Amino acid sequence: MTVRQGIRLHVDGMYGGYPHSVLRDAVLQGVACPSSEGELHAFSQIATPSPHLRIAVMRPMGQGQQGSISARLFAQGHFVIGERMSLSPLAHSQSPFSVTSDISLMMARLWSDLAARTVHGGSVIP
Repeated sequence: MTVRQGIRLHVDGMYGGYPHSVLRDAVLQGVACPSSEGELHAFSQIATPSPHLRIAVMRPMGQGQQGSISARLFAQGHFVIGERMSLSPLAHSQSPFSVTSDISLMMARLWSDLAARTVHGGSVIP
């Protein structure tokens, strides 16, 4: 709450027949920011100018269709890190808001992986 850097967020994809605005609202509810000391330290190395986070959610129409979510973080004109995972079984027949916990989990992994790069003095941007 006291960190003054921001992230530009772009939401791509589709979720069955739902309008994009509903998908965007669901993604906003699930997005988590870096929180641990290591995550905040790693983020501070790419915070200026504001990094760009692209989240894509794909769930095709139809019962039983498997979907996926991905997040890609860009900073200073470079790809920094990304995560991808399948949607949970709950997403097969529910509204886009059923994937907010999947998005939170994916974001937690992304920030943790980013922080792990700096443990031994490594660079955040590969």
